[in-house]
Amino acid sequence: MAPFSSFLKAFIAVSAVGVVVRQTGTFVPKAGYFPMTGDDTIAGGIFCISLLDLGTYLGRAGNPAGPTSEAPRGAGQATSGSGAYPATSFLNPDLPKHTIFAPKTPPPNTVSLPLITWGNGGCATDPTSFKNFLTEVASHGYIIAAVGRASGISQAQTTVENHRAGLDWGASGKAAKYGNVNAGAITAMGQSCGGLEAMSTAYHDERVKRIVMLNIAIFQDEKRYLLQEIKAPVGYFIGGKTDMGYPNAEKDYKLLTAGLPVYKANLDTGHAGTYSATNGGKFGKAVVNYLQWQWRGNATAKAILLDPQSPGSLVPDKWTVEYKNWV
Repeated sequence: MAPFSSFLKAFIAVSAVGVVVRQTGTFVPKAGYFPMTGDDTIAGGIFCISLLDLGTYLGRAGNPAGPTSEAPRGAGQATSGSGAYPATSFLNPDLPKHTIFAPKTPPPNTVSLPLITWGNGGCATDPTSFKNFLTEVASHGYIIAAVGRASGISQAQTTVENHRAGLDWGASGKAAKYGNVNAGAITAMGQSCGGLEAMSTAYHDERVKRIVMLNIAIFQDEKRYLLQEIKAPVGYFIGGKTDMGYPNAEKDYKLLTAGLPVYKANLDTGHAGTYSATNGGKFGKAVVNYLQWQWRGNATAKAILLDPQSPGSLVPDKWTVEYKNWV
């Protein structure tokens, strides 16, 4: 969510049908206008909002921040995750502006590892504040290409170009050193601005098969018509009514294309979720089970997400759940 830039970058992408020009300049929404890709000069891409516009939006709509019942109290313990494959973070020279979260030791080749591209809150260039959460997800057998190098300092904001670089890297086979990566099982995921960046990356990119939006949805009503171009199922995990992502997730949930599978869960944490808690806290549990259901067809995980009577259901954890078009 960066201010407008006067510098217009030109991006060229090679597609299955030839060379196409990516979106250049700042995207200006107009009914019926669908840019080729989700690139933009502002952080987060075409679905995002500039800092100036965000301030105007919050001044008009109000900032819903307030007391919450489920926000973590203090920092959690750093672990290797609770999954079958203890995980950690890596720096990879093939992807120098990212941090890789993956199992410490490559799992057996019989284990297929879905790929996740990750965008940080604020479109920050450092995923450190999400380390507990991302390590937890990776420990269940996932390779995560997180935008930015873990250093404790964010020096700028990221763009769709950065997010897509992780997707390109994983899809090209360069992640093979971490295990048997399934390049046909790609999730674009992120928190806040990073979530809008994930959706902008997924826009018109058929390689992305799932989109996970954490604490975020589209801010501007005039951009919601773009949702008709989203073809991958979407999962929203929101921090309840004190989360600035809440009112917009409610709108977007209703406006996504008829028949598209969508999942929406709310927990009263506010905008910051529970990512810093041990193993990512309740957001870690919810997102892991969503991914295990989606990518591994895990019946127990599916029941946790959909059946309030199942053992471990999200409902006793105080999530409010709504979904449509799942079978």
